[in-house]
Amino acid sequence: MSARRFFPILFIALLPLAAGMLWIFDWTTKRPLATSGGLYFPIAVEIPGPHFLQGDKRWGGDFLAWTSDFLSEVGCAVASAAMALGSRGIETDPGRLNAFLQTTDGGYTPEGWIYWEKAAEIDPEKASGLLPHYEDAPSHFLIDSNLLKRNPIIARVRYPSGVTHFVLICGKRGFEYLVRDPGEGGQDGLTLLSAFPEPVEALRFYRAD
Repeated sequence: MSARRFFPILFIALLPLAAGMLWIFDWTTKRPLATSGGLYFPIAVEIPGPHFLQGDKRWGGDFLAWTSDFLSEVGCAVASAAMALGSRGIETDPGRLNAFLQTTDGGYTPEGWIYWEKAAEIDPEKASGLLPHYEDAPSHFLIDSNLLKRNPIIARVRYPSGVTHFVLICGKRGFEYLVRDPGEGGQDGLTLLSAFPEPVEALRFYRAD
């Protein structure tokens, strides 16, 4: 075979490999992330667990940490942590978790931001199976691989106004991620992560089984 014919054939043969490598690079790269995409799930996956609303009257009027802000206003992180822990078999809710972190050394930062690893200690017997946790930049690989292990993921996003918000990614259908939103948008049940403006800014999740 002449070189004139060989190199075009080689180029065509290598195209699928190159495309596959580019897709893997895109799937695994940590960066501000699109709210849909990644691995295609032909069969929907939904991780069972509680759906807590931060504005629930049972705890919405409680103060977050030692701040003057109510859980109904700024309790999305605590509610998301409670949902993640509940999905892993820990009996808690935003009110109980907030109270625990208020009385636990290192439960909150001085600004009232949650220490995610401390939240797991609400059940000391199960905490060792959940830690160390992940708290860093997102990738579709990290989300998809945890969903396949039936491990929910907390995502940091923003409202259209620019206000930071946390939701729990608990499933996927096709390219769309399913979330339990602790805010007002979650009152009717599961919603889509793509309902929020891009990008996903960060992830938090506990160690998978």
